[in-house]
Amino acid sequence: MTTTPAAPPHPRGRSGPDRHPHLADPGRGRPCSRLGTALRSDDGAAVAEFPLVAVLIIIIALGVVQAALIMHTRNTLTDAAVQGAHHASLVGSTPQDGAQRAEHLIDERFGRGLGAAATATLDETGTIRVQVTATLPVVGLLGPAAALSVEGRALDEEVW
Repeated sequence: MTTTPAAPPHPRGRSGPDRHPHLADPGRGRPCSRLGTALRSDDGAAVAEFPLVAVLIIIIALGVVQAALIMHTRNTLTDAAVQGAHHASLVGSTPQDGAQRAEHLIDERFGRGLGAAATATLDETGTIRVQVTATLPVVGLLGPAAALSVEGRALDEEVW
């Protein structure tokens, strides 16, 4: 009686249909075709996933930049309106001086690209209101424009 030596174990574990029982044809005990195995594998998935994820990340990043641009523009216009109202509230100044001051500040910061216009009014309570309206691009620095209106108020010193 001769015995054959046992085969050394496979370094990665079992091999053949026993290694992946879900890949075996039912009832036959042999592996499925190569096409079925290739379709079930994850090889090359990163190549397809990267562009999909990269596009989403880029869209989110551009949205954050756009939101920051709008907030910066709004805050700067509000500051110009407040500075214009404070200038108009000084003794010897008129509301129109405040509107001109606000437009001057906007032109210094943004140039004429926003198309900003300032109007100033003095109400019966002695409050000077400087309202700034501007058009800012909704998509980046180009693209369709949307209207933005902000207001700055100050008490007229001559009334007090």
